Amino acid sequence: MPGLDHIRAALWLVAATLAATGVFALWPGLDLAVSALFYTPGAGFPMSGDPLVEGLRNFIWDLSIGAVLLSAVALILAAIRRPVPGFGARKAGFVFLLYLLGPILAVNAGLKQHWGRARPADISEFGGAASFTPPWLPADQCVSNCSFVSGEGSAATALALTFLVLAPVVRRQVPGWAFRLYAAAGVILPAIGIALRVTTGRHFLSDTVFAMLLVLALALVLHRLILATGRG
Repeated sequence: MPGLDHIRAALWLVAATLAATGVFALWPGLDLAVSALFYTPGAGFPMSGDPLVEGLRNFIWDLSIGAVLLSAVALILAAIRRPVPGFGARKAGFVFLLYLLGPILAVNAGLKQHWGRARPADISEFGGAASFTPPWLPADQCVSNCSFVSGEGSAATALALTFLVLAPVVRRQVPGWAFRLYAAAGVILPAIGIALRVTTGRHFLSDTVFAMLLVLALALVLHRLILATGRG
């Protein structure tokens, strides 16, 4: 993310957040309409039981776990003056804090535990017992590990940014065709991870949209504080 204009990026994020809030406020049925595309009466959300889908989901989730572990190891090596070439303390710290403050704390320990929005598969429109609630209002339809916002959606967004942070060093180490595969994976795999949360009835579209916006906002702050002030 070299040469990033933080003020302009912040304005774009604010505009995107306001636009998303406006869309889901004006068309509250959008979440239901999108989830209904993947719902079969009497069968629920068929993709949720597909072993190939579940295997792909777990693979993408494992990539995020690997990113956290890689950044932690890189931080330790930097602390003992043996930094990983191209992935020093600043880049490793950015990735580690992005996951820690975003998917782990703000999302899984914060919003998902207290917002109370039921998941699509748990609401009455899709065979459950809970009531549908809009994304912008706290609810009482879920006790813990609720739908808003998407934990795996936020982790997938952080994963895409990790691919981006590591891109310069990967580009120097691999041939052009391999880097193109790397770049494609950095876009496609996180996108699939986010989409699967909707298609399997685990999250509404708005859960994933606001998860992405939250992580992008956090990444912008961390970039300004960590990566924009030095190298490594």
